[in-house]
Amino acid sequence: MTTLHWNFKDLFRSLRLGFSAKKVWMCCLGLLLGLSAYSGFTYLAYLVAGHDVLTVWENYRLLPFPEPSFLPFPWFAWLIYALGVLILVVILLVTGTAVTKVAYEQLRGDEFYESKEAFRFAFKNASSVLLSPLLIIGFVLFISMCGVILGLVGRIPQFGVAFTGLMGFLAFFASLFIVYLGIVLLFSILLGPAVAGATRSDMFDTLFEVFSCVNEQPWRLIWYTALLTGIAKVGSFILGLASSLAGRVGYSILHLVMGARITNLFENAAFYFKINLPGWWPLRELFRFEANIYGLPHIYAPSDYLPAGWGNDIGSLLLGVTYYAVALIVIGYGLSVWFTGQTLSYAILVHKKDSKNILAVPEDAEELIEPVVSPQIKEAGTAEPKPGSSGTTT
Repeated sequence: MTTLHWNFKDLFRSLRLGFSAKKVWMCCLGLLLGLSAYSGFTYLAYLVAGHDVLTVWENYRLLPFPEPSFLPFPWFAWLIYALGVLILVVILLVTGTAVTKVAYEQLRGDEFYESKEAFRFAFKNASSVLLSPLLIIGFVLFISMCGVILGLVGRIPQFGVAFTGLMGFLAFFASLFIVYLGIVLLFSILLGPAVAGATRSDMFDTLFEVFSCVNEQPWRLIWYTALLTGIAKVGSFILGLASSLAGRVGYSILHLVMGARITNLFENAAFYFKINLPGWWPLRELFRFEANIYGLPHIYAPSDYLPAGWGNDIGSLLLGVTYYAVALIVIGYGLSVWFTGQTLSYAILVHKKDSKNILAVPEDAEELIEPVVSPQIKEAGTAEPKPGSSGTTT
């Protein structure tokens, strides 16, 4: 079992523990399935909106985004797009549960816990991760409907306005409770996979743990989440720099022999690998800044495709697939660090609020409740029998 400091220092272990071929592969698999569903539904949304697929491909390639200012998006297209986003989130949450299960078993000393068993565990306990946020959303909708009813009553002449003023104080606290539930909803998505992976909890137990962490350790929860976000980003960024350097080294070696052919191959491969974030995307400029640091400005502004024979076409397509695979690995490592760090974060929070080491609790152990026995009975039961007696009473 891993020995922890039980403070924020343990979160930095996630860089090392997350650098695992097993965990990164699991995250890459989840990303591949989730992004495939997302791209498929987004292209479908563009189709039902009446747009040409080739136009979408020219602008976004395999990772499309809705951009109403460029291509109009009616409400039913937004519903299809939202379904794709929802499927992506669901797949990532289930994948995160599997990764946290592997991390949890690794912290307990089992270095050979199989990814197949982790995914089986994640599917079995998916309801605790997926239904917990839905329960909070349902409660928020219920409170919101009460507000709608109050608004309808408020439309009654004279009485409605007076009744609304009377209920104003209660309505304020209801609105404040919605804000509180929004915070819990956020952390139920962020921390839920770690809770399910470490405790085998059901939906209500998961919610209880999230509420407990928010109420009893709010500042640590916020601080650990912010710190872990930075750690995961730094880890992904370092791997991205290493991957970019590896590409440059490989290009330089091949250029010595192949000359301009390898240049044309790399440029055509970049034609397939394009990520164009829309104007409404909040991190668009940060993404471009990071791409320039990697030395890859062509991923958002690739050059035109230059035909050079069927061999170059096949090679460019395969190298473009390699670009996507490397990008999945870089992002997958960041997710691996994140989910591993959330497991550590949850273990620390439980230790702080409950004085319990969840890494030392046997997985299948049941709680033993000792009966309350009076001191006289306890003393009589432990007294040694007199010589010649059988030690029993009749």
